[in-house]
Amino acid sequence: LNITEGDQDDPSLTNGVPNGEGVAPGVMEITISVSLANETRATIRNAVTSAVQVAIGESLPGRYQQVMYVLQGCYVGCGWAAYAYINSWSSVYQGQFYKQSGVQVHELGHNFNLAHSGGLDGQTYTDHTCLMGNP
Repeated sequence: LNITEGDQDDPSLTNGVPNGEGVAPGVMEITISVSLANETRATIRNAVTSAVQVAIGESLPGRYQQVMYVLQGCYVGCGWAAYAYINSWSSVYQGQFYKQSGVQVHELGHNFNLAHSGGLDGQTYTDHTCLMGNP
């Protein structure tokens, strides 16, 4: 889970997390009590969100503009690198896909209210002239 701090002037935070408990500036590790192998993406994301809200003492998105969840790997329905919702504040990445700038830009595009773009054939992901077609 990567949280980009929006208010570095808050004295109760160190490196963007409460009491400096993060593993790097703006990064937290969270343990959840749901099974990664048996639950849906939504259940896992909601469990992470709840755990983070408890850890930081506020509701997300709160002071944060964007929140990036990074799962160690894919456990259920692995036909995706990452996902995000249109006009939202979070994106979810699995495995090493968080390191790919094209994937990050694509998911942030969704957060910024952009849908997938299609090519002349009208199919989703067939417009390769931009990152909303396919990174």
